[in-house]
Amino acid sequence: MKSKISLFNKGISQNLLRRFWPLWAAYFCMMLLLLPGNLSSQATHFSNIGTQFTSFEEAVAGMDLATVHEGIAVVYFSTFVGVIVAMAMFHYLYQSKSCGMMNSLPLRRETMFMTIWLTGLVPFLLADLLTVLITALFFCTRGLLHFTALLDFLALAAMGNIAFYGFSIFCAMLTGNLLVLPAVYAVLNFAVAAAESCARELLSLFVFGMINGGSKLLFLSPPVLLMEKLGTTQLQPYGYRLNGLGVLAAYCIAGLLLSAAALLLYRSRRMETAGDVVAIQILKPVFKYCLCCGTALVFADLLLINFYHSELRGLSAALLVLVMMLIGAFIGYFAAEMLIQKTLKVFRGKWNGFAVACAVIVLFIVAFEFDLTGYEKRVPSPDDVEFVSLWSAGEIAEFKDPARIVEVSDFHRAVIADKAVCEADRSDCGVTITYQLSDGRVLSRSYRIPMTDKVEPGSLLHWAEALLNAPEAILARVQADQPVTKELLVDAGIDYGIQDETIEKDNLVWTGINLTTEEAISLYNEGILPDAKAGQIGLVHLVADESYYENVYPININFMLDDPEAPGNQRKVFLGFHVERGAVNTLRWLREHMDLDLRTFAELGFD
Repeated sequence: MKSKISLFNKGISQNLLRRFWPLWAAYFCMMLLLLPGNLSSQATHFSNIGTQFTSFEEAVAGMDLATVHEGIAVVYFSTFVGVIVAMAMFHYLYQSKSCGMMNSLPLRRETMFMTIWLTGLVPFLLADLLTVLITALFFCTRGLLHFTALLDFLALAAMGNIAFYGFSIFCAMLTGNLLVLPAVYAVLNFAVAAAESCARELLSLFVFGMINGGSKLLFLSPPVLLMEKLGTTQLQPYGYRLNGLGVLAAYCIAGLLLSAAALLLYRSRRMETAGDVVAIQILKPVFKYCLCCGTALVFADLLLINFYHSELRGLSAALLVLVMMLIGAFIGYFAAEMLIQKTLKVFRGKWNGFAVACAVIVLFIVAFEFDLTGYEKRVPSPDDVEFVSLWSAGEIAEFKDPARIVEVSDFHRAVIADKAVCEADRSDCGVTITYQLSDGRVLSRSYRIPMTDKVEPGSLLHWAEALLNAPEAILARVQADQPVTKELLVDAGIDYGIQDETIEKDNLVWTGINLTTEEAISLYNEGILPDAKAGQIGLVHLVADESYYENVYPININFMLDDPEAPGNQRKVFLGFHVERGAVNTLRWLREHMDLDLRTFAELGFD
C-alpha cells in the first residue's frame, strides 16, 4: 500500500487553536460590533422617514452604504490583525529550543506550513461568514438591508484577510526575530511610498520643475493605495458603486502568491537562524543597503524639508542634500551591520560596502542636478498633446486649441531658459503646467517665477497672467459645470467695501447683501455672463499693483450651487467674481437693481 502524503495535521492545528483562540474570538466580537452592532443604530433612521429620509427606499440605501463602509473598515483592520496572527502561528521559529522541537516532529515541512497557514486563515473567513449570516438574519429578512451589500462586505473582508495574512506569513519567513517581524511587515507595506515621497521632496529642492507630489510606485504600498482607491460613490436616486474592488482582488491574489513563496522559503529555511534579524543569508546585503539608502533619504528629508525648504534652490541645495544623505547613509549602513552581526564592533573592515553606497548616492545627486536624465528640459511636442492646463494663484486655465497649446509650450520653454533667475527668486508666485498626452501619459512641471511690484509687459509674470486670462479660460471659470438655476442655487450675495473716515485711508469697511434667487439668476445671466464673454470679469491678477486697484472695484459677487452628482461632502460648488471696471453689464445691473449707499457708488466711480 502506498503511503499517503497529507498537507494537514489535525493535532498541530488543534494545539494552535487551543492556545490562540482568543485572537479569533476577539476578531469575531469586533466584527459583530462593527456590522450588526452599528447597523442596529443605523436602523433607527427608519423612524425618521418623512423628516431625515424621504422614503423607505432611501433609508435602506443608507443601510447598504453603511454596510459597505464597514467592509472597507475591516480591510484596514486586517492590516493589523493579519500580522498579529502570523506572529502567533509561527512563534516557534524565533526561539532555538521551540524551533528544534517543532522540527523534530515526524512531519514534512510542507505539512507543517500548510497546517499552520490554514489554521490561521480559516477562522478569519468563518468569522466573516458568520457575521454576514447573523446580519442577514436580523436585517435582510425584514427588508431593511439588501443582501448584495452583505456580499460586498464579505468580499471586502475575506479578500483583505487573505491579502494581508499572506503578506504577513511571507514576512515571517524573512526574519528570525519575533520583534523584528512587525517592523519588517510595516516597512515593506509603507517603505516604497515613504521613500518615493522623501525622494520627490528632496529632488524638488534642486531639480528645476520637479513637482513634490504624485507617485509611480504606490502599488508597492498596499495600505496606501487602498486608502486612495477603495471607496464608494453614491448613485442617484438610490444605491452606490463600490470602487477599488479590483485593486483589492489583485492584492488578494498577491497574498496567495506570497504564501506560496513563503512555503518555498520555509522548506529551505535553516532553523539555526532563530533569533537573527535576517533569516535568509542571501537577503542580508539587500537588507543592509536598503536600510542604508532608506535612512539616507529619511534623514535628509527630515532635516532639509523642515528647516531649509524655502531657502534652498539649485546647486547649493543639491550639495546640502548630498551631505545630509551621506550622513544618513552612514547611520543606516552601520546600524544594519550591528543588527546583522549582533555586535557594536562593526567599524573595522566594513568600509568598502559603505563606499559603494556613497558612490551610488553621489551619482544619484549628480545625475539630477546636471540634468543627465533630460528631465528639466523636457517639453512635449504640441502634436503629442491632447490638452494642457496652466495653474497659478488658485486659478486654472485649460486649453485644447492647438494654437494655445503651442503658446503654453513656448511659455514653458521661456521659463526653462530663465532657470537661473527663477531659482534665485524667493517669491511665492508658482505656476504649474500639466500636459495630457495623446498616449495617456501626463507630464507636469511646477515653477516659481519672479514676482515684481508691477506686471511688466514681456515678463514671465505678464505672460502667465495673459494665458490665465485668455477668453476661453475666463469663460470656463465663469460658466459653472452646474448651471445657475432656481433648483441648484443654494445661496448668493454681494460683499463690498466702504471707505470710512475714522480708519486709515487705505482700509475699507466691508458689508454684504444677500441676493434672492431671482436676483442672483438675473445678475448672472444679464450681467456676469455677457461680461465674461467680453473678457471683462473673472480675470486673474497675479500681482495687486496700481493697475489692479485702478481696474478692480472692492465688490465681490459670490454664488453657491448644489452638485447633485457629487459625493455628500463635495456637493457645494462656489463661484466668486471681482467686479472689473470694464464689466459694464454687471455694473449696470448693480446700479439698476441694488439699493446701495449712493456715496459708496460715487466713491467707486459709478456716477
